[in-house]
Amino acid sequence: MYQPQPIQQQQNIDAIQQAAPGQDGFRQFVQAQYPQIPWPIQSWDIDSLTLSALYFHPALKVAKSDYAVALAGITAAGLRPMVGLNGQLAHSNRANGDINPWSYGLQVDIPVITANKRQINIDIAQYQADIAKIQISETAWALRQQLSLDLIQLAEQQALQSNLAKLQKSQADLLNAYQKRLDLGVAGQSDVLPIRLQHDQSAWQLQQLTLQIRQTEQKIMHDAGLTGQNNQTLPVAPMNVSQLLKARFDQPQAYQDAQTIQHQALTNRMDIQRGLAQYAKAESQLRLDMAKRYPDLSLNPGILYEYGDKIWSLGIGSMLNLLNKSSDLWAHAEQVRQNEAARFYALQHQVIQLSEQAYLKYHNAANLLVTMTGEYEQQSRRKQQLENQWRNGLIDKTEYLQTEIQFYAAQQRLVTQQATVLRALQDIENVMQKPLLLSQQTIPFAIQTQEAPAK
Repeated sequence: MYQPQPIQQQQNIDAIQQAAPGQDGFRQFVQAQYPQIPWPIQSWDIDSLTLSALYFHPALKVAKSDYAVALAGITAAGLRPMVGLNGQLAHSNRANGDINPWSYGLQVDIPVITANKRQINIDIAQYQADIAKIQISETAWALRQQLSLDLIQLAEQQALQSNLAKLQKSQADLLNAYQKRLDLGVAGQSDVLPIRLQHDQSAWQLQQLTLQIRQTEQKIMHDAGLTGQNNQTLPVAPMNVSQLLKARFDQPQAYQDAQTIQHQALTNRMDIQRGLAQYAKAESQLRLDMAKRYPDLSLNPGILYEYGDKIWSLGIGSMLNLLNKSSDLWAHAEQVRQNEAARFYALQHQVIQLSEQAYLKYHNAANLLVTMTGEYEQQSRRKQQLENQWRNGLIDKTEYLQTEIQFYAAQQRLVTQQATVLRALQDIENVMQKPLLLSQQTIPFAIQTQEAPAK
């Protein structure tokens, strides 16, 4: 019997707030999906964070629920039509003589589906299930992609924070040196004011960056499917950006040219697979509508006991289409198929453009990084030379401090450009939908994924 199941709002809130990475269910999920990850997880990287998102994030739960609905649709599409049963009872007033006054009748209606329509309906439902299954993988990939961008942003912010702390110290030392000159009358206010403004600006930037780091750490936790109600900030594994870029530059086979990126994208992307499934579904719908020109039949065997006589009968029923042309039955389905073909063409066009744009963005960013790395190394050598001269008493400390400030400014630009190259590589990874940057591991996150059970 039907049982109502109202939504338990408070129960949902409690389940969301109590989700924590220390749960036994999550431990079992990690050990089953990715046994290489040590437990308990002390340092979170892209792989462990992705597993957390696959287990806790509600977006994947919705996608899996859509898939369950689609699977149920396959069963529903395969159900056979129900058999009808008709009874008849009549009574006579005996006006025509001495006959039995009662009449009893029983008739069975047996539907007969023609032109393989039932199997075509099953095929349509199966394609819909395939689409829903692909959307699970698309959702999981989107979660991983967002976490990758979060980690890159956090690494950039942490590197800039360290740089700004050193830069502010150098600016404070330079400000003190000029303040002493001002006190001695050797320098004027016009010499001290720009240095003070730069120092205050760096202090403000450092404060803002500290707040941004906290926000990014919280965003990583949220994108991993957790909340801050009962969880501390996840200890994210430090990322060595220079080493990571060097490893990717040494192995450029996966993204060395636009053609490679394009080929991988056109054959590997999940939206390409989904587009093909949608087109196949449209073709099956066209087959179904074309099959409808053959009307279904209804067999009606029956038996009648009529006023003393026993009568059996067999009827055949059908619907005739005499008012419309046959082509009118599938005209709409044909347009839908053409529409899906146009959509798939547009999708391929978009993927090709994205692959070209991603490669060009990466190529330009990488070339600029090489140039900026050379400038940074040159500035580093100059800083070392002036430091040696200052320690040997050959130059004034203020001259060295100004060079040191220039060095930290060059370091800031290098950190920012390194993050730009990482994001460009991440764009290539997203276009190809193939792990390249932060991890070479491929986590099976399609149908095998699970979510935290509702309490």
